Amino acid sequence: MDGREWRVRVLGLAQLCGPDGQRVRLERRTAALLAWLALQGPSPKFALASLLWPDSSPTTVRSNLRQLLRRLRVATEEAPLVEGDTDRLALVSPVSVDAACLKAAAEARAHAEALACIDAEGSTLLAGFDFDDCPELARWLDGARAGIEGWVREAREARIAQLTVAGDWTAALGLAQTWARQEPESEQAGRHLIRLHYLRGDRGAALATFEHLRDVLDRELGVTPMPETLALVREVEQAPRHRRSPQGARPSLPLSVLRPPVLVGRDAAWRQLEAGWEAGQLLFISGEPGSGKTRLAEEFAATQGRWGRIDARAGDRDVPFASQARAFRTQLRRWPDVKLPDRVRTELSRILPELGDARLLPPLDSEAGMLRFYDAIVAALQLLHEHEDISVADDVQYWDAASARAFTFALSRLADAAPPGARSLRFIDCYRRGELSPETRMHVAGLVEAGLARVVEVDALTDEDVKRMVTGMGLPGAEAHLEALARYTGGNPLYVVETLKHLLETDSLHREWPQRLPPPGRVGPLIQRRLEGLSPLALQCARVAALAGAFFRTSLVPGVLQVKPGEAHEALAELEAAQVLLGERFSHDLVMEAVLAGMGPGEERVLHARLATVFEEDGAPSILLAHHWLGAGRTAQALPHLMASARSDEQVLPPELAAEHYARAAALMLSLGQHEDAVQARAAEARCRLQATSARVLAPGPAQAQ
Repeated sequence: MDGREWRVRVLGLAQLCGPDGQRVRLERRTAALLAWLALQGPSPKFALASLLWPDSSPTTVRSNLRQLLRRLRVATEEAPLVEGDTDRLALVSPVSVDAACLKAAAEARAHAEALACIDAEGSTLLAGFDFDDCPELARWLDGARAGIEGWVREAREARIAQLTVAGDWTAALGLAQTWARQEPESEQAGRHLIRLHYLRGDRGAALATFEHLRDVLDRELGVTPMPETLALVREVEQAPRHRRSPQGARPSLPLSVLRPPVLVGRDAAWRQLEAGWEAGQLLFISGEPGSGKTRLAEEFAATQGRWGRIDARAGDRDVPFASQARAFRTQLRRWPDVKLPDRVRTELSRILPELGDARLLPPLDSEAGMLRFYDAIVAALQLLHEHEDISVADDVQYWDAASARAFTFALSRLADAAPPGARSLRFIDCYRRGELSPETRMHVAGLVEAGLARVVEVDALTDEDVKRMVTGMGLPGAEAHLEALARYTGGNPLYVVETLKHLLETDSLHREWPQRLPPPGRVGPLIQRRLEGLSPLALQCARVAALAGAFFRTSLVPGVLQVKPGEAHEALAELEAAQVLLGERFSHDLVMEAVLAGMGPGEERVLHARLATVFEEDGAPSILLAHHWLGAGRTAQALPHLMASARSDEQVLPPELAAEHYARAAALMLSLGQHEDAVQARAAEARCRLQATSARVLAPGPAQAQ
C-alpha cells in the first residue's frame, strides 16, 4: 500500500488516518459502512444503505447514502475510499482498512501479520458504537465482533506457542501481557503469563500473576480458576527452580510481601465502617501514605456485596475530567454489555472522545447546557454501576477539580433518585490525610456535619500488630527482627513491607539487624536503595512511568527510550518482579515519588521531551503535550498546545476550565515577550470567566444531598 494513502481503522476507535498524520473520527454509520465492506466485500448498494437507515423510505435512504459518501470524500480531502456504480459499493483498496487486513491474514493463518493489524489498546470492531436503532445491522455487528475476537485469540495462541517453542520467551511474554491487559479475566492469557514467567526463571512473578488472576475472576465474574489453571500453578509451586534463571537476577519476592495475608490492627476502624454503613453514610477512609487505607476499604467492601474499584492518579489535577474519564473507562471495560443511551453518549463524548465527536456539540455556555452535561454523567454512573453495590474510589486526593465538582453534583442527584427503602449504590472513598483540595475538604466536612458521611481515620499499627503482620507472612528469619521492625517503621504497614523487601533482596533476614539503614520513619531512601539494584534499563522504564503518570502505557517505552520491544518487555518484567510496577501502575504512590526524587533535572527534561514527541505521534490531548513540553523546558513548543487546549475546552467543556488555560498561556507569553498575544489570551480568559458565571450550576449543599 502507498504510504501516502488514507488508512481506515474500524478496530478500536473508528477513525481515518491521513498521509500527513491527520486523525479524523468516523461518524457511526460511516464507520459501519466501511467495516461492512471490509469484512463482507462488494455489496448491493441499496441493501447496505437499508441496513443503515431501516425505518426510512427508499428515497430518503438513497439520499442519506449520497450525503454519507460525500462527507467521507470531504473528510479524506477527495481521496477515494469507496467506489461503486448504480448497484454496488466496494472499497477502492481493501488493504487500506485494518479489518480487511486482519481477515486476510487470519484466513491465511499468518498469525504475526494478523496481530500487526490490531492496536495494542484494543481490537473491538467499532468500539463504543451500538446500533439498537438498526436491528439487522446490530445482529451482524454482534457476529462480526465475535468472529474478530476469535481470529485475534487464535492468532495470539498460535503466535505465543511459536515463540515459546522457539525459545523467544521475552517476545511471547510481551504478547501475553498485552492479551491479559485487554482481557484481564481471560484464563488463557493468564495461563500463558504464568507459564512464561516460570520458563524465564521467575517463579515469584508466575505466582503473583495467578493471585492477580484469581482476584479478578472472583471480583468480576464471581468464579474460581479452572482446574487446568490450578494444575499449572501446582506444577510451578512444586517444580525445582528453573535452571535458566538469569545469573545475577534479584531474588523473587514472596507473594506474602506484596499483599500480607493478615489484616491486623484495624478492629476499631472496622467497627466505625460498620456503624457508618448501617447508618447509610458515605464512608471516607483517611490516613498517612502507606497506612493501608485501600486494603481496609477493599476487605470491608467485600463483606457488604458486589464492589468495584476506581483510581485517581498523580497528574490528574492537571487534566480536566481526567479522573472521571478514567472511572468511566474502567466501568465500560468492566461491564461491556451496558448500553448508554445516545443522549448520554453524546454528552459524554466531551470527556470520552471515543463515544462521539464532541466538536459537533454546542459550547457549555448556559445553565441548561451544563445541566444536560451533568445529568448525562449521573445517568452514566447509574447504568455503569447497576451491577455493583459499592464503589471504592482510591487516592481521591488526586482527583481533578472538574471531576470532583461533577461527582458532588452526581452524589446529590443519585440520592434524590433512589426510591425509599431501595438499595442504592454506596461509596467508600480513600484519601491521604491532609492532602484534599480546600474545596473537597469543605464538601467532606459539610457532609459529615449533616450526618451524611463519616470519616474513618487509619492510624499506625502497634508493635504487637506489626509482629502479627510479619508473622503472618511466613518469612523464615523475620521473627528475629520483629521488635526492630516495629521500632524502625513506626507501625506504617508499607514501611514494614518495603523494609522486608530490602532485607530479602540484600539477603539480610538471617543476619543481624543492619547497622546502616536510612533514618527511621522515612521510606523514600529505603526505596531508593531498592531502585539502585535495578538494571539501568529497568530504572529508566520506571522513570518514564513516573513522568508519564496517569497516561503511562507499556507500549510507550520502546519509542521513548529508543529500545527494541523485547528489551522493553524484559525491563518491565524486572520491575514487576521487584514489585515496583504492577501492570501499568506503581505498586504504591510512594514508590513513584521515590523514582521521581531520584531523577536529575537534566534527565527529567530529556525524558519529558521524548514523551512529548511520542505522545504527539499518538495524537494525545493538547493539554498533555503542553505539560510535557513545559517539563522539557521548551515553553515556545508548549504554547501552541496550551492554546489549542484552551480553545478546545471552550468549545466542549465548562468555560472556567478554558479560562484557566488562557490565563496560564498569557503568563507564559509575557515571559517570552509576546505582549500582544498575551493581551488576546487575557481577553479570551475574561470572556470564558463571564460565560462561566452565567452557566454556573450549583450542586445542592450537604443538607439537601439526601
